[in-house]
Amino acid sequence: MLKTLAQAAIILLAGTTGVASQTAYPTRPVTMVVAFSAGGSTDLIARVLTERMGSILGQTIIVENKGGADGAIGTAGVARATPDGYTIILSTTSTHVINPLLYKNISYNPSTDFAPVSLVAQSPNILVSSPKFDAKSVADVIARAKATPGTLNVATGATMHLLNAGMFKSMAGVSWVDVPYKGSGPAINDLMAGQVDLMFDQLPSSLPQVQGGRLKAVAVTSRKRTSIAPDIPTIAESGLPAFESTSWWGVFAPPKAPPEIVAKLNAAIGQALADPKLLASFKNMGLEAWPSTPEELAKLLVDERAKWQKVIADNKIEVN
Repeated sequence: MLKTLAQAAIILLAGTTGVASQTAYPTRPVTMVVAFSAGGSTDLIARVLTERMGSILGQTIIVENKGGADGAIGTAGVARATPDGYTIILSTTSTHVINPLLYKNISYNPSTDFAPVSLVAQSPNILVSSPKFDAKSVADVIARAKATPGTLNVATGATMHLLNAGMFKSMAGVSWVDVPYKGSGPAINDLMAGQVDLMFDQLPSSLPQVQGGRLKAVAVTSRKRTSIAPDIPTIAESGLPAFESTSWWGVFAPPKAPPEIVAKLNAAIGQALADPKLLASFKNMGLEAWPSTPEELAKLLVDERAKWQKVIADNKIEVN
């Protein structure tokens, strides 16, 4: 009898300790993986976010850059990490939607290999034109493309540039020549010089050129106007009402992460994204804060996958 009571006490103590340790989470530093090299947009967002989150949670959050294979290496590593809340990842549209649709050798499933925690930020893309291009609106671009099919030259310096261009062509029923570049920098340089006519670019990289008069803003790709540049109309309000495309960033944990830890991380992110200093940093980077529930992030993955899968199929987009 005494042995039985002693065993029961040990089991009860172990259970109580487990609950306490989960409640006290985190009790040691947390690692936030960034699946890209230091200095890029995802890395900068992670560093701003983790500084505030660390203060809220009372523990250091270390940003660990694990670049390679367009984000696939670091992302796959988190999918296999211990699901204790001490390894999380700041993922992107590319790592969790686009790459799994385009690359056959991706070793993770974004729908089943992660526990969604929260969205963090979004940034619309922007359709910009060369100063020498005479079209000033989406209607002008469509009219010009239809009047002279296949003569417009549209720069594409990244996969998302190509996908945005493909969605526009499909919805507007137009054709043009996609001109590939190795990165946004060379594409923007040729666009400013008038070597190409148009480009779908990330807002943070093109907005300074627009403000300096070196590029012309045609429209942004978000459903609603962005607070970063409220004077620029959207493609949706300019003739293609179903057009919507944003680059987004969200936090994920490994699969089977305890719900109470996911909830605590979600709450910390939400609190961090309400901080005026963080919001100012995001605005300077051309970003809007976008807190969410885990369920909303999971639904976004489903919706985004369906949208971009159709664009890829309609435009027969492939990667080498």
